[in-house]
Amino acid sequence: MSKSINYNKQIKQYNLEMGKVVFFENYLIIEVAEGISFDYEKAKKLSELTNLHFQDRSFGYISNRVNSYSLEPIDYTRIKEVFPNLSVFAVVTYNKSQETSVKIENMFYQEGIVSFDNLKKAIKWVEKKLDNQTDI
Repeated sequence: MSKSINYNKQIKQYNLEMGKVVFFENYLIIEVAEGISFDYEKAKKLSELTNLHFQDRSFGYISNRVNSYSLEPIDYTRIKEVFPNLSVFAVVTYNKSQETSVKIENMFYQEGIVSFDNLKKAIKWVEKKLDNQTDI
């Protein structure tokens, strides 16, 4: 990951054609590669890794959008099919265009995507939300 984050709790990192994915105990951070078209098929491939790491546990997903890539917002209507245990979804944006994209994506993902302007805030929020779920 490009931003200065302490990855001591990192469990596994994958450098895939679609981008870099770092797994932690109960969440992942993905940086989709420059120019990639991230679609339903790529999400299904990523779900193989989430199933391996999280099995049937709830997890958080952080999209760290340091690169420019495309995606199909309509694919968000099928996200629970691909990631049935996805509990919290955060996106880190770095410009106004990305912020606008997240607003559009939220129209298709009923669970809600929370946007942040830096990775540390996103990680802190995801960890807090996941901790609150285990306290219930």
